[in-house]
Amino acid sequence: MTTNLLRGKSGAAANGKPVGPAIGESGARVFTCPSCERPLTEGTWRCPGCGVRLIMGVRLKRVGAVLVLGVAFGVLGGGGAMAAIISLSIHESEVAVTAQPPAKADADAAPAVPPVVLPAGTPSAAVSALSGTAVVNGRIAVDAATLAAALADKGAPTISIARALRSLAADAALGGDLATRLTPWTVAAPVRDRLDGFYKRVATTAHDALRASLNDEASYRAAGAEMMSVLGSLGDVDAASRTLAGSVGLDLPPVAVPRS
Repeated sequence: MTTNLLRGKSGAAANGKPVGPAIGESGARVFTCPSCERPLTEGTWRCPGCGVRLIMGVRLKRVGAVLVLGVAFGVLGGGGAMAAIISLSIHESEVAVTAQPPAKADADAAPAVPPVVLPAGTPSAAVSALSGTAVVNGRIAVDAATLAAALADKGAPTISIARALRSLAADAALGGDLATRLTPWTVAAPVRDRLDGFYKRVATTAHDALRASLNDEASYRAAGAEMMSVLGSLGDVDAASRTLAGSVGLDLPPVAVPRS
């Protein structure tokens, strides 16, 4: 509120020095373009400066990549992960899904991947959602590495930290949605609660941090360090998810969380 009162119509502080945009400030709902750093209003789907297309402040291509990976994991591991989430039409009975490798013209074609058969009564859509969280956790691990590198570089601009935090917020939103889709799977309740709690902590930490002005480097670095502390529990959460997946014959890849 104090910062807003000090600004004039030109967006400058009373002392004549420019004040950076308060990303996520209550009432402002502003973020910066991940491509050209132009301040944009929340809900903007295309940057008028560089033309990049956006979804929730994240490049459309990046969001598409996450969804494609989700589909791939589901087809290979649990019955069309993200595809099942979108369609929600797969029967919640015993389901066998076989992922076929690309056909080859020669006689050395690779054999088909053995089918994954879910135990009777296991909701296939929930299992697919679980495999989708593995994709999200992998994205979070990548963003964590980016954030750790920015914090380690004393000369890194504040926008580098802000971008990593904004990306983590988007990842957490997707992960939280997938976690809620585990609800029909009764035995998954403990893992669902751990995933949901983790994603909420990541989202809350990121959103609180993004309320600060980009000129407040100290606040962003402190928030980045706090985020790295939150992300430290990703390994345990991921391990619990893989144990649950293994109980129904689904093999999820582990993630590696970099240390701050």
